[in-house]
Amino acid sequence: MIRKYEYQFQCVTSKPPSMAVPFHVKVREQCNIFLPPGSIVPPVSLPLTFLDIPWLLYPSFQTLFFFPKPPLNSTVIPLLKKSLSLTLHHFHPLAGNLSAPPPPAEPVIVYTEGDSIALTIADANVNIKNLSGYHARNVVQLNSLLPKLPIPSMARDPHVTVVLPLLAIQVTFFRDFGYSIGVAAQQVAADERTLDQFLKCWASVCKSLVNNDSFTGFKFSPWFDRSVISDPNSLKRAFLKQWRNRLNSPKVSREEIYQNSVQATFILTSSDINRIKYQILAKCEMINEDPPLHLSPYVSVCSFVWTCILKVEETQTATSSRLYLGFNAGGITRLGCEVPSSYFGSCIAFGRCGAFGRELLGADGVVFAAKSIGNEIKRLDRGVLEGAERWICEWDALNIRILGSPKVDSYGIDFGWGKVDKVDKLSSHQNGRVHVISLCGSRDSKDGIEVGVVLPRAKMAAFTKVFNTGLMELER
Repeated sequence: MIRKYEYQFQCVTSKPPSMAVPFHVKVREQCNIFLPPGSIVPPVSLPLTFLDIPWLLYPSFQTLFFFPKPPLNSTVIPLLKKSLSLTLHHFHPLAGNLSAPPPPAEPVIVYTEGDSIALTIADANVNIKNLSGYHARNVVQLNSLLPKLPIPSMARDPHVTVVLPLLAIQVTFFRDFGYSIGVAAQQVAADERTLDQFLKCWASVCKSLVNNDSFTGFKFSPWFDRSVISDPNSLKRAFLKQWRNRLNSPKVSREEIYQNSVQATFILTSSDINRIKYQILAKCEMINEDPPLHLSPYVSVCSFVWTCILKVEETQTATSSRLYLGFNAGGITRLGCEVPSSYFGSCIAFGRCGAFGRELLGADGVVFAAKSIGNEIKRLDRGVLEGAERWICEWDALNIRILGSPKVDSYGIDFGWGKVDKVDKLSSHQNGRVHVISLCGSRDSKDGIEVGVVLPRAKMAAFTKVFNTGLMELER
């Protein structure tokens, strides 16, 4: 027996004090986008690699793109649909499903003829600036602009195979005719690099249609061959066992976690990042500490934000404990085997670094944060799979998780009506004690980084003060 999950979009309503009319999103259309008629694509079955398996424990990767209003005479929806269909011809596994059969069989990504992705067209009753921009915005309202995907799981019935969609998209139009594109993708099928390649191909096809240009083809073809990922330590078997053991663990509702939370974006310019770096080096010299082994812009930003978050949390009782930050580390160049840059799937490793709360909360906290993060990156450079069998269990102890990479140029996406105005990466992480910080390359500041932070509204005000005060102190 096969059980296929079909999720219907549900509008989320709330009554923000700044709006006279309760915010709501109304679904205009729900449809499925198939490959173009006449596409000759054979059935595909992609086995999961050990790099995919850990993502079975996590909800979908979610990104929101806000765009300015297109010309009034444009046929936005038909062009988005047609270009999406054309793009799926090349990325057809994303139209497929994750098949989770009963043990001992393994989960697998399967595409068969007639598979499709769900597309939702909706309308919001506010102007786009209410939910785009860098100010604090209600997380529940942002989530209403995203499609929903189920969390990977197995059926309780030992004879049932669970089939889960890999990708869903929602296009929402606002009162002032601006629009957003919300994307949810199972991380087990595509990491941020793969999803970025898919989205840029979709945008390129759509822009060609808008401009009546002949599409010259993709710059690359997705690489589906999983044999390029070797598993010398049999990590896949170990990770599958851990996943199956955790399937029935209790889950926390993200709606409960985010009910009173807001998301805001903070910009660090290249000058800000350099000042953070110089402050770290100066403090190291003052306290006779060796400088971090690796002090990149990424390390500088993560160190600064890590200490800012801790200052607004109730961490006094945790000063004698080790606090942990986790991040994704690219595997394409670290695995020791040749993996094409167009490899389709997840190809990232996990990094975890820790320091004592009393160190991070002290006057030189940013130094200890930078040394911890930098040392972990250098360790991953030396041997990315060293200790990999502990990836899943070690992430249980995280206090902060870094999501996204500033190396991904999300602001370069243009469907033909103008580039992205704002990008928001959202987490549907279901553990309320883990702070998820998202990073993205800056729209307006060359080599700058945008930092997305989710906190309860009262704590967001405190974080903003700590963040801005920290930047002002760097200028002294």
